[in-house]
Amino acid sequence: MTKKSDFTPEEWQQLMETPLTVSALITLSSPALGDAIKESMAAAKMIAKTAQSGDNSELLAALVGQLQDKEAAKAAQPKIESKDPEEIKAQLLESVAAAAGLLDEKATPEEATQIKQWLYDLAVVVAEAAKEGDFMGIGGVRVNESEKAMLQQLSDTLGL
Repeated sequence: MTKKSDFTPEEWQQLMETPLTVSALITLSSPALGDAIKESMAAAKMIAKTAQSGDNSELLAALVGQLQDKEAAKAAQPKIESKDPEEIKAQLLESVAAAAGLLDEKATPEEATQIKQWLYDLAVVVAEAAKEGDFMGIGGVRVNESEKAMLQQLSDTLGL
């Protein structure tokens, strides 16, 4: 079993940022203020639900447990270094790839797969949180083409 102590503080910070990075990637793929609020709330609910579940590996439990702390969650916000949306997406995808690499390197194969699948599932929950292209709740789709494309990129990046 892999523990938090198996990672350096910098590596752990990288893992802590990844759920919020995944959420940000979905939101940035189809930005809208009202949708962004719903999507961030959906991410927070899934993190809380996962923290309460008893089916997690010790590593996933430590990760989501720490994200329950407001200060830790604030520190885990992705560091965005550009104003160009495409550069931001590329930077965030690189961060997800680095975290996936850490998991592959340091966690057991089962734990790495569980956490990477959980990250993808989190992205799906965020994508499905708000209708896209609607007008005051009328019309629109649950997951639009931009979000579907980002979900595919995340799946590929996570090696799923």
